[in-house]
Amino acid sequence: MKLPSSTNLGEEDVTASNLGHRNLVEAELVASNAWLIRVRWMAGIGVLFSTWIVQNILNLQAPFAILYSIGASILLYNLIFYIVEQRLTRSTAPSPSFARQAMWQVGLDWLAMTLLIHYSGGIESPAIFYFIFHIIIASIFFAPRIAFGFALLACGLVTGISLLEYLGILPHEAIHGYLEQPLYQNNLYLVGVLIFFSSSGLIAAYLASTIIERLRQREEEVVTLSERLQRATKRLQAVNESARIVGSTLDLSQVLNRLVQTTAEAMGVQACSIRLIDKTGQRLEPVAIYGLSQEYLNKGPVDAIINPLAREVLSGKTVNIPDAPSSPLIQYPEEAQKEGIRSMLSAPLIGKSGPLGILRSYALEPNRFIGDDEQFLAAIAAQGSIAIDNALAYQAIEELDSAKSQFVRIVTHELRSPVSVALSLLRTMQGGYAGEVSGQQQELISRALRRLEFLHKLIDDLLDLAAGKTEVKPDEEFELIELGEVLHQVVRRYEVSAQEKGIKIDLHCTTGAEGMHVKATREGLDRTLNNLLSNAVKYTLPGGLVSVTLTEINSEAQVIIEDTGIGIPEESLGHLFEEFYRAPNAKALENEGTGLGLTIVKDTLIRFGGRITVTSKLNEGSTFTLFLPLETLHGNKPGR
Repeated sequence: MKLPSSTNLGEEDVTASNLGHRNLVEAELVASNAWLIRVRWMAGIGVLFSTWIVQNILNLQAPFAILYSIGASILLYNLIFYIVEQRLTRSTAPSPSFARQAMWQVGLDWLAMTLLIHYSGGIESPAIFYFIFHIIIASIFFAPRIAFGFALLACGLVTGISLLEYLGILPHEAIHGYLEQPLYQNNLYLVGVLIFFSSSGLIAAYLASTIIERLRQREEEVVTLSERLQRATKRLQAVNESARIVGSTLDLSQVLNRLVQTTAEAMGVQACSIRLIDKTGQRLEPVAIYGLSQEYLNKGPVDAIINPLAREVLSGKTVNIPDAPSSPLIQYPEEAQKEGIRSMLSAPLIGKSGPLGILRSYALEPNRFIGDDEQFLAAIAAQGSIAIDNALAYQAIEELDSAKSQFVRIVTHELRSPVSVALSLLRTMQGGYAGEVSGQQQELISRALRRLEFLHKLIDDLLDLAAGKTEVKPDEEFELIELGEVLHQVVRRYEVSAQEKGIKIDLHCTTGAEGMHVKATREGLDRTLNNLLSNAVKYTLPGGLVSVTLTEINSEAQVIIEDTGIGIPEESLGHLFEEFYRAPNAKALENEGTGLGLTIVKDTLIRFGGRITVTSKLNEGSTFTLFLPLETLHGNKPGR
């Protein structure tokens, strides 16, 4: 809605609107109406009080009944205006309603003022120059030309009353005793007062209108700057939000959907969309839509090569379509008109390797977008391009990693069978089932067996590692497993080998009667605990201690495996869970090892929703802590 500045009423372009909240101009109009009502209370009381003074203090003669009636009438119609103003304010009425009320107020005030002047002496009335105040008030409320019209009206009313009284057409109501002799028929006095009054009224209207007009211009500038500042702030927030969205996740669908919504809201437009070039490079497929109907989206394919607008934008230009239905660049003008789209703004999404797609905003008004909008959409498109590039790069890495893991699974699976056969044949020969074997042959067979057993373990570890990384995982069903039971089994498995090395294994469990249950696979859980306990026994020197503790903390099962072994160098801790990595002191103590055990442990725990931490001091020992979410027997998380 376009309103005149300040409370400038009477402009032709004032249109009705029912806003839930008011801008600066509208708020001032409402406030000015309330102010005028407050001033009128004082004016009505002033008329009554002045009449009483003239009657009782000054002892002059005048038509007091009529003057009291005028004062009471002012208070009465002001009460009506007050009630109406309160209702309009509570109902958040449109500004034209307040404008009409202001017109009525000024009209009745001028009628009351005219009657007051006539019944208090006409041209001789001491209240005649109060009309100047009314002219100033009209200049505050109305446009300059209307204010001058009111000033001329005031001059006409005073001149008309004076002439009618001078000619005897209208009876002269004098305040007897105020003047020694009547002056309303004194030609010189009559002309002088009328000229002075008229010139004063017109000068007051000019000065007040000029000052108010300048204030209105400044107010318009403040309103415009305020709106621009709000728009700039909103858009800056949108740019910051888009940057945050881009960095918050690599889920491309989530990023782009939030991006189009944020862009549409920041620009204050109907809709926004992102289309990306498909793998053929020929079509633009919608990947993120906000505010468009499904019917419009089903209008047909958007060809990246044939569509003139797509060609223009994908060449790197931001294209503004002020009237979409009539533009030759639009591929589907009828569908756009049916959707109500009148203008479009399109910006290219340019990646590192070339154009990726198009970011487009849609508005219901023609000529909606300006230069600021183009710059803003281009900035958002740049953010979107980064998000798309990052997501595609991440997707490519995931696909490559999955392909690598799948390849490792296939190769190692093919290797496992011949290695197993070779192991079986060598063990048969070593046992003498294929004939007598000499001592030298036994030594060669033993060395071959050790190498093949290491190769077999490497193949098993590679298969376990690939199974944890590839999306094509072997069929596995999670089940509720009592963690303490599995832990006891693994500890018993290493009791003999630990005793042979002179190592003591202590197991401490704080499990309740029902035990601690976790959701996992029994094989995976066993392999995880086996790897960690095997390492603890392997890298603890004779006479050392391995402590295993099972406890519960914050609805998680906690398994602590602590040893007094060789420890891990500080520089190796950050690489401990990397594939094929082994700490230097571990290699020196135990030559054979795949360096995959801890990687498999970490991947398996992540699959089970758990995690692992490690602390260590060189030559003092290491502590590995496993965390797994606890489950009840019914599969729910236990409450705390």
